[in-house]
Amino acid sequence: MKRFLLGLVSGLVLASVLRRAKLEGVTQERLDRYYERRAQNYNLTDYLYLGQFPRVEMRKRVVALSGMKAGDTVLDFACGAGANFPYIMEQIGATGKLIATDYSEHMLEAARKVVEEHGWENVELVQGDAAQMQFDTQFDVVMCTLGLAVIPGWQEAMQRGWAHLKPGGAFAIGDLSESRRWYTRPFAFLNDLIDAAIIADSSRRPWEWMQQMGSGYRREEIFHGYFYAAVVRKPLKVAVEP
Repeated sequence: MKRFLLGLVSGLVLASVLRRAKLEGVTQERLDRYYERRAQNYNLTDYLYLGQFPRVEMRKRVVALSGMKAGDTVLDFACGAGANFPYIMEQIGATGKLIATDYSEHMLEAARKVVEEHGWENVELVQGDAAQMQFDTQFDVVMCTLGLAVIPGWQEAMQRGWAHLKPGGAFAIGDLSESRRWYTRPFAFLNDLIDAAIIADSSRRPWEWMQQMGSGYRREEIFHGYFYAAVVRKPLKVAVEP
């Protein structure tokens, strides 16, 4: 009995430590070091076999939900090493325009190699903080994958992205999430363990903000709820109070 109680207490303490590391560990300094190490091989993570490839599925669902099409202008903020680019370019074609931004110069360098390998001439890469991004362009689609769980100023980044979206345009995101399914609850500590390891916070719920902003909101869970894709459209007209 004593061993059981000791194990229970130890487990609760460990869970608390992991939770705190998760909630307090997403700092720009730590992210810079992490992405400097991971940049060149980051996109290979999409192909870790988990019975399926959830990151690939998430990226494809975000692009599909956005409804982007040939000729569209797309903003991919927190673009990382450019893993989204092939799926975006397949839809917008040579007549479209992709502007991609990321804070990490190392990740952008990896993204630049993706662009060069494909010979795309309608992709522009911009280094900068998504929470402070400013463009002269209004976009048909603004999207972000696996960025809102790591950006320190993630709420500001969403607001900036929304401000750059055309009326009627699609705001589409995909990211990590804490699974709420009953059969994953015994393994909830794994969320905290993984988040602490990759410097992320999957407890963030950006889709709640999206629900309040526009129309046509839709959210799909992926890989048992550990990933998701969501979209909402910006109203064509701003409501005017009487």
